[in-house]
Amino acid sequence: MISGMAQLRFSPDPVVRGLRSRSVAALALCLAWGTVPAGSAQESFEDLLANLKSPTARTRQAAVAELGKSRRREAVAPISALVRDPEVAVRLEVVTALRSLRDLSGIPTLVTSLQDGDPGIREEAIGTIVEIYSERDRGGPIDRFLETFSDEYDRSSVPPYTAVEPSVFRGLAGTLKDEKRGIRAESAHAIGILGGGSAIQDLVSALQDPEPEVRAAAATALGKVGTAEEGKALIPLLADDSATVRNRVLQAVGVLRVRDAGPALREMFEQNRRRELGTRVLGSLSRIGDPAQGDLFRELLYSNDPEQRRLAVEGLGRVADTSMLPSFKKDYQREKNGSVRLAYNFAIVLLGDNAFVDAIALGLGSSGATAKQARGYVLELGPSIAPDLYAYLNDRDAGVRGGTCDVLAQLGDVNAIPRLTPLLADPNSKVADRANRAIEKLRRAGGAAAPAP
Repeated sequence: MISGMAQLRFSPDPVVRGLRSRSVAALALCLAWGTVPAGSAQESFEDLLANLKSPTARTRQAAVAELGKSRRREAVAPISALVRDPEVAVRLEVVTALRSLRDLSGIPTLVTSLQDGDPGIREEAIGTIVEIYSERDRGGPIDRFLETFSDEYDRSSVPPYTAVEPSVFRGLAGTLKDEKRGIRAESAHAIGILGGGSAIQDLVSALQDPEPEVRAAAATALGKVGTAEEGKALIPLLADDSATVRNRVLQAVGVLRVRDAGPALREMFEQNRRRELGTRVLGSLSRIGDPAQGDLFRELLYSNDPEQRRLAVEGLGRVADTSMLPSFKKDYQREKNGSVRLAYNFAIVLLGDNAFVDAIALGLGSSGATAKQARGYVLELGPSIAPDLYAYLNDRDAGVRGGTCDVLAQLGDVNAIPRLTPLLADPNSKVADRANRAIEKLRRAGGAAAPAP
């Protein structure tokens, strides 16, 4: 058999002979200068490891890049050795390669990169750490990825079986004081996404940052990792000059159920009843479930605005006034708006009648806002509602079966595994896939309950 080079050499075609001549000349030049590109076909994994020690920065950089593409776990340690390389391009390539390798053994190196002198490397390290722990890919800029990720309804944004290294939060607490405001904001988002309870006081301090972007990020993060007690620090920011900060604080105060914020929120609502801000404030009040606001919720049950009615129903349900149960069941039958009717189901279940979970479970099979609303209600009701959902794994609607698989996994109900197993043979392939993912998630979680939303 004639080799490819021999075929070029003896080809009668002048074009092919020209290609052969240029190829040989280029290879000869590379050999003469010792600069055959790292990662070329001539280089083995061992060659790439050797190139990491090259005196030529471009060779080291190219070797790191190729090792990152190798997907080989044993590449992590030799790549990490270059974390303090004198060349910025090499150090940045180290972080990029660790992002590609996606191995937890690279986390200590990424924590080191959080202290790098180059802001681009510090920023890339933050994004890479979040990607590795959250098991997600970012499709665009780091700041948008982190901000969007932080806006998710769930308090926790990483799998329940994930244990984040404490050194990560120490490193992020440091970059929370970075000279670059963007990095400070990204650090706050990362702490919230990764569940950094150990950095709560650092987030509280960041609420005083001079940049609204950072204050807003710190408020969002505190809403993910803080408690109602720590959430009291958010109350003064309800009067912040930045609308973005105020909106983030409204969300966090509601999620943390900071009842001490009730009076300030009530005043804010009264001043903005007929504005979009008023509805947003009412949403926060509704989440808090403050009995002192019961009169306002009862008044708004008869509002012409269905969104206000929905929030009023939810608020009264969270207040847990069981005397409302008879009137709720009556009003539920008279309500025409689907979203408000679903809210009545949620409130009635909160007040003790689990028969009304039916509409919520069926809502899991819907699309868009209805499915999101139903899912939010199930997560708020918590793991205790899981047994009431088992029957819906046999529902004739494939969407309901699939949606039930998803929420049982999110609830962390390990007892659901035997119930989910038969769906691996579901006639609908999408349901079978969702059941499989749910089972695997529950097995990895070891039955850990989902955090309260």
